[in-house]
Amino acid sequence: MKILRVEAVAPATSANLGAGFDVFGVALEALFDSVHVEVVEGNDIKISVEGVGAELVPVEPHRNTAGVVAKALLALSNKKCGLTIKIKKGIRPASGLGSSAASAAAAALAINEALKLNLSRKELIKFAAQGEVASAGAPHADNVASALLGFFTIVKSYDPLEVIQLPSPKNIEFVIAIPEVVISTAFARSILPKRVRLPDLVHNVGHATAFIAGIALNDVELMGKGMMDAVIEPARSHLIPGLADVKRSALEAGAAGVTISGAGPSVLALINAEKKNADDVAKAMKDAFERQGVKSQTIRTKPGPGARIVRKEEA
Repeated sequence: MKILRVEAVAPATSANLGAGFDVFGVALEALFDSVHVEVVEGNDIKISVEGVGAELVPVEPHRNTAGVVAKALLALSNKKCGLTIKIKKGIRPASGLGSSAASAAAAALAINEALKLNLSRKELIKFAAQGEVASAGAPHADNVASALLGFFTIVKSYDPLEVIQLPSPKNIEFVIAIPEVVISTAFARSILPKRVRLPDLVHNVGHATAFIAGIALNDVELMGKGMMDAVIEPARSHLIPGLADVKRSALEAGAAGVTISGAGPSVLALINAEKKNADDVAKAMKDAFERQGVKSQTIRTKPGPGARIVRKEEA
């Protein structure tokens, strides 16, 4: 049997972006996970993890997002082989930046290549979303869609799964404040309301529409105004110390909009790079967390491309 080794990388992502719960996502160019896959004899899937927060990531295939993806793709292939998967984390788990999705997306792309399945990226989204069950308890596709396709994505429907990719306005920049707080995605989903008031539904539909209109019109300020959520963020806000102060400080420093990134605890601010200084916003957000006694780091980034193969070799 030929030994095939494939390495893929996938970016961090931010999901929801305000009112687009489980629908909106964006790929972030500053951070990424790397997944190295090797086809081996036997039928076992073995996983190892290193890098940022590796101790938080389970290595059992049924509990690891990349492992779930590997099992599903191996079953689809009907090939008699095993897989060795080495994950290098560049995205901290439980940070709200699509860490589990990046591993799932990179694994899907690498395994697709290694097993010569010839699946399209949109087909791979279905498998990567299955991996999210391991970390979030639900197969949501917002993070994995943007991790695989890049830039802004919309999950138009889940059954059947339909995803739309949108280009990014050139003057967009993000500032992300990552506090030293850990929030389990599964827990963050468990506390969400089971019913939504009609006025809140109307609010979110209007604001989500404004956000997409802002992308189409290259209007960053309109995008920022659309980043207001009346349903999900209020339910999770108590999990992030000083969230209201962080958001207020970012807006006063020039951010067009601010919201929780995914399930949190990271907080994402949208900047019009042609008009405002992202460093000012970063300092304001960091200072606001410090007033709560919470240490944080800030990252400046932009929307970026999706997962890609970086190495392939046969022996």
